[in-house]
Amino acid sequence: MYADDDGDNFGFGGFGGTFGHQRPGGLRMRQRQFSRYYSAYPVAAYPGNKADANYGGKIFMPASALEELSRLEIVYPMLFKLENDEAATSRRTHCGVLEFTAEEGRVYLPQWMMETLDLSPGSPVKVLNVALLHGSLVKLQPQSTDFLDISDHRAVLENALRKFSAMTVGDIVTIEYNNREYRIAVLETKPSPSAINIVETDLSVDFAAPVGYVEPNVRAPSGSSNHSMAVDGNSRPSSSIAKDIRQKEEAAKSELSSSRFAAFRGSGFRLSKDSKANASATSLRSYASTPDDNPQVAATDSSQEQPVALDLPIGTLFFGYDLVPPPGSELDDSTDKSEADKFQGKGQVLRQRRKR
Repeated sequence: MYADDDGDNFGFGGFGGTFGHQRPGGLRMRQRQFSRYYSAYPVAAYPGNKADANYGGKIFMPASALEELSRLEIVYPMLFKLENDEAATSRRTHCGVLEFTAEEGRVYLPQWMMETLDLSPGSPVKVLNVALLHGSLVKLQPQSTDFLDISDHRAVLENALRKFSAMTVGDIVTIEYNNREYRIAVLETKPSPSAINIVETDLSVDFAAPVGYVEPNVRAPSGSSNHSMAVDGNSRPSSSIAKDIRQKEEAAKSELSSSRFAAFRGSGFRLSKDSKANASATSLRSYASTPDDNPQVAATDSSQEQPVALDLPIGTLFFGYDLVPPPGSELDDSTDKSEADKFQGKGQVLRQRRKR
């Protein structure tokens, strides 16, 4: 694991003299320290349903420990150091207490803490109360690249660290988010190089690259000897992502152009006596579609007559020309007959005149 320091042992040097009572003669009274051995069991073996405690840094202790701690002059919050003296190498970590509801002689630890201390169910573990400095910085390293899938790392860590009271260098803690477990290693702590208190403190979190993470290799465009690249309206990065984005842009552009309303694109006919002209001049205008989807008027036949602008005096209203039917049509014959019959009838009166 790592070398221990003497600053943790509350009451035995380090911070112990600072928090003890001072006698009238100026001598500082040493505080009594809580130190007990218990049988360690995982939280999964706890009689109650406490599965969430596996994703935190707090343990379950018996009620007798609370009675003894209340008689001692300890510093709050209650922090403890757990040691496994029977391991081949000294293993230790720091934790808080969640409840004093365990059976006598037992403590229940999160699963990651059992693995850190190399404990099996029923193994003895030493529990000591300590005082730690309030932390200012902790450096963490996710143990898999799956941690990068989390969108808001800061919010997830703020919620997860509420279940911890201390951080120890060398620990690999387990947090839970969205029904998935993430293992995170503690690489560095400040101001203490071994362990810190994170309760009610302004803590800065730094991240190291996850285990197994490989930096993406950005390659330069082929066929160019330098890093410069000409930029124009059609230039795109030579990558698969840029190619996909360009294809999506072109597909959206074509869909938009097909659904866009285009005015004056219909066909028309001339009102002329010449039937051949009607067959030939089937359209007044022809439009060509450009890459910018801007309609442009094509060249028209020079034989077509152009409309003449009206030059009317100011104040004159124009309601259109009189209908002049072509000669020989039925409309022309009926018009001539009606013109000849005008004012040719005989009048009749309802009252006869009397002869004088």
